[in-house]
Amino acid sequence: MPKGKTIKTWNPLAVLFVVAGCSVCASTVGAISFEARDFGALVAEADQIAIGTATKSTSRRTGAREIVTDYDFTELEIIKGSVSTGSLTLSMLGGTVGRESLIVAGAPTFRRGVRYLIFIAGNGSLMFPLVGGHQGIFEIRKDAASGALRVHDYAGRAVTRISARAATISLEHLGENPADAISEAAFVAAIRATLGEGLAQ
Repeated sequence: MPKGKTIKTWNPLAVLFVVAGCSVCASTVGAISFEARDFGALVAEADQIAIGTATKSTSRRTGAREIVTDYDFTELEIIKGSVSTGSLTLSMLGGTVGRESLIVAGAPTFRRGVRYLIFIAGNGSLMFPLVGGHQGIFEIRKDAASGALRVHDYAGRAVTRISARAATISLEHLGENPADAISEAAFVAAIRATLGEGLAQ
């Protein structure tokens, strides 16, 4: 580790208290995990659902120990909820300010230039404002052969289908072949159907 460089990690219980609104947490080693969500839960629990391109990330302090990173998204398509401007900023715990870093093991991040579909809840009040953490993040990638926009999960796996099961809709993303991924249009249509839009009038 470079001299003078400070890296902090947070334990999962401390982070969960932050998520619940507590502002006092300890800096200890650990990782965070998120409760499993199916597709219906992602849609229902989100305050906002948006497609946007990650353009910038800026880290800042919110207290003596806390560091958060603001992720900016542009070229927005809003599927649920609204935004007051043409851009969207998500603020999440963790980041680097000067020579000090705060790392939350297992917490999702975003890469500049990548287009995402995100399920947002509690932005501005929760330290991880994504439904189910990484489960609420999908990448929109252009198929090299066809040019079609296709959906992949946070781990890069192709979302191959969305199937109805009982009273909910289950999201299945077990494919490794990018060409098997469903289209952005089909994914958005499934969201709108779950919201009750696009059904028989």
